Amino acid sequence: MKEPGRDSAEFARRAAEAQCRRGFEALPAHVAVLDETGAIMLVNRAWTDFARDNGAGSGAFGVAVGVNYLDVCRRASGADATARQALVGLEAVLCGAVAHFEMEYPCDAPNERRWFLMTADALDPQLPMGAIVSHLDISGRKLAELALAESEQRYRAVFDGAAVGMAELAADGRWQRANAALLRIVGRSAEELLANAPLGALTHPDDIDAASACLEMLRAGVVDRCTMETRLVRPDGAAVWTETALSCLRADDGALAGLIAVIADISDRKRAEERQWAMMRELEHRGKNLLAVVQSIAQRSLADGRSLAEARAAFLGRLQALAATYGALIDEGFGGARLDRLVNTALAAFPHAEVEGPSFVLTVKAAQTFGLIVHELTTNAAKFGALSRPDGALRVTWDVRKTAEGAKFAFDWRERYESPAPPVETGFGATILSRIAAAEFACAPELVHAPDGFHYRFEAPLDRLGGLVPVAPLRRALASEALGAFYDQWARLRGPRGELPQLSQFDWSRFVAVGALTLASVQPKGGLSLAQIGRAAPPELQGDDPAAFRCCAEDEAPRHDRLRFDFGDGAPLGAERLLLPFSATGGAATHVLGLSILGLSILGGGDQESERGGSRR
Repeated sequence: MKEPGRDSAEFARRAAEAQCRRGFEALPAHVAVLDETGAIMLVNRAWTDFARDNGAGSGAFGVAVGVNYLDVCRRASGADATARQALVGLEAVLCGAVAHFEMEYPCDAPNERRWFLMTADALDPQLPMGAIVSHLDISGRKLAELALAESEQRYRAVFDGAAVGMAELAADGRWQRANAALLRIVGRSAEELLANAPLGALTHPDDIDAASACLEMLRAGVVDRCTMETRLVRPDGAAVWTETALSCLRADDGALAGLIAVIADISDRKRAEERQWAMMRELEHRGKNLLAVVQSIAQRSLADGRSLAEARAAFLGRLQALAATYGALIDEGFGGARLDRLVNTALAAFPHAEVEGPSFVLTVKAAQTFGLIVHELTTNAAKFGALSRPDGALRVTWDVRKTAEGAKFAFDWRERYESPAPPVETGFGATILSRIAAAEFACAPELVHAPDGFHYRFEAPLDRLGGLVPVAPLRRALASEALGAFYDQWARLRGPRGELPQLSQFDWSRFVAVGALTLASVQPKGGLSLAQIGRAAPPELQGDDPAAFRCCAEDEAPRHDRLRFDFGDGAPLGAERLLLPFSATGGAATHVLGLSILGLSILGGGDQESERGGSRR
């Protein structure tokens, strides 16, 4: 007789087993149950299907029920580190050393990359009764992780290697991440920047309102991107003009979660704009003055009682003198005009005239008057004085002297001839030499008409005319006038303590047509890139360029070379080259600009040796 309820209990047990079996078969992982020896007692459908699809279904080396899974792992572990790791972990679970083991491993198919997560759990953590082993396909997750890692790597490469500053900021403007270019711009270390220096703390006080307004628009959702020009202040107080582009990172609810900042140093551009505006204002001022001077010259030249032809000649001569003076001023960027150039230009047709004096730069105002004085003296000497006769001699000198009243500039024009010459005509020319010179230079000019020659002299306060320019040995060694002008512009741009000028401050465009220009960027660790600007130098002249440019950058001093090349055709080529160093924004590199002037006349035709690197400041 059956026990009451026994059939119901048996039915419930079988139903539960069937339900467990269906759940076991439905698991997405490949699952097998092992006994304490490692033999497979039970597998689910996913395990069987995977084994069949990958050629490991049945047989002595398969993974079907009855096969010892430890033996399968041992055979695979001989040449596979992953299989050895799985074997060690599975043995530890089966012997009761650990209750759980897991590992991720790759298992690629012929046409796809795959990864699996293997887990082994003891059937009884207290007794070695066997284990449940599962292999779960995690290829989707791993591929996503690899894609994310590759994306992060690309982002890091762009972020860290960008030539402009890049940063990540929190919603309140605090720095969270910054690249090396940004650290150079703001002059701070990463620790200083990220610790306690929000964007607003680095912004110039005059620009804080504009920067705050931009941030408020981003926070309010009015725009997702904003670009502004602001000044960031370095620890030493120096302000750096920057163009900052801020882009939003928003949370799911649209709130501002963070910012991406791209910051470019535009200090060079701002300085160029300031120089341009200053030059325009200067040109406007000089243009008005020039028109006033031309009007005065025209009125006085035509009011001296001369004939129309004489008045026209005098007027044109004075205009040409004024034009020559302005040409000298333009070449020097309206920083003044060299006295020796004004005098030598006026006397260019008279090579026997003696001119001697220290290097002296006239102010813009003084140059305008001095150009007219030299023109009147030269015109009178060419008509009646020393330059009009074969027995005439002219000596022009100037000097700076220390007196009890202060430094004085002395100018002396002395003509010598045997027969007397008529005195300088009264009129506007005499007015320029006497009254205008006296008023402009605060002096008392002397005009002496002696039987043996004419003498013009004045001594004026130095500050009414200009100042001496120290001439470096290298400057005196330059044979080419173009290289002299090249050097002079560079020397004027140097800082008060000899700091290298910025390349953006240098007007190299004036020298493109006179020689071969080469620009080098020399990196701190020795990297160098060369670029030819305009006319290219011959290969022979470029041969030692890398070493010469590096030497110039390392010394932070000009380098002067005289070169001679003999090509075996009886016509050797002479060249003179000057290399000038410039600092780069942020100190990342040193720029070197080289100008090469080609031509035999530079070496005098008789030099037989190369003076490569022979002259340096």
